[in-house]
Order: sequence, then C-alpha cells, then structure tokens
Amino acid sequence: MLTVEIARRIAAPADRVWQFTGDFAGNILTKGYVARVETRGQGIGALRTYHLDPAIGGGAVVERLIEHDHAERVIAYDMVDYGPLPWADYGGRIKVTPAGPDACIFIIRTQFFPLDPERGEELRGLSQGNIEMYIANLEAAVRA
Repeated sequence: MLTVEIARRIAAPADRVWQFTGDFAGNILTKGYVARVETRGQGIGALRTYHLDPAIGGGAVVERLIEHDHAERVIAYDMVDYGPLPWADYGGRIKVTPAGPDACIFIIRTQFFPLDPERGEELRGLSQGNIEMYIANLEAAVRA
C-alpha cells in the first residue's frame, strides 16, 4: 500500500477552512482534475461521483463518505468505483486543526494499492499533484 501524506499551515481560521473541506458535495476544491461533482444521499454512506477532467483522461470515479465529524473537523472517504484509475483500496482522510485564531493545520492522507506495482511512484506523484491542486484551490477559496 502506498501512502501520500501532506500537512500545511493555512492562513485562515480552522472553521473557514472546514467550510470547504467538510463539504462532501463541493466542487470548488477539485478544480483542475475534476470537471463536475454529483452526490447521492447525505451523511455517512453518501456517494459522490467525480467526473474527471478530460485533461487527466476523463471518466468517473465514485467515493463514499465514511467519516464526517464537524467538532473535530475530520472527513474521510473511500473509493467504491475506480472508473479508469489504476489503483485499488483507495481511501482518504482530511483533518483541520486550529493553529491560533487566524491559521490552521490542514492534514490530508491518501492510501492505495497500485494495480501495477512498477507504476507505484508515478501514481504517488499523480495523487500528490491532485492534492497540491486541491490545496491551492483551498487557499484561493479561503482568501475570496
């Protein structure tokens, strides 16, 4: 199993960052790799379909919400339909923790098994690239 873990200090209050990261149906933070988001259901067990941007090959994947804790500002999900993606047992977890009144620590962890072990580092890079876009979108959103 490969793991991608990134921690960042975000120059915005934790509650402001959570407005975006805690929104399972949101589409603001996935610009650049997801063209459109659709959701079905609410709360734990809800599904979201990411229609992947044609720039990264298109297709769609489905994720299921498995944890959503507003008090702790934690959201976690697993992939239940991989579409065209070349990995298995994919899951992610995001946590937002205050770092004083005007900043927070954002932590994201994704894990997956590459279907082709020889492509592991390439796929880790793909995941990291998408996360970097997500963080850049988050930083722009909280400044707006």
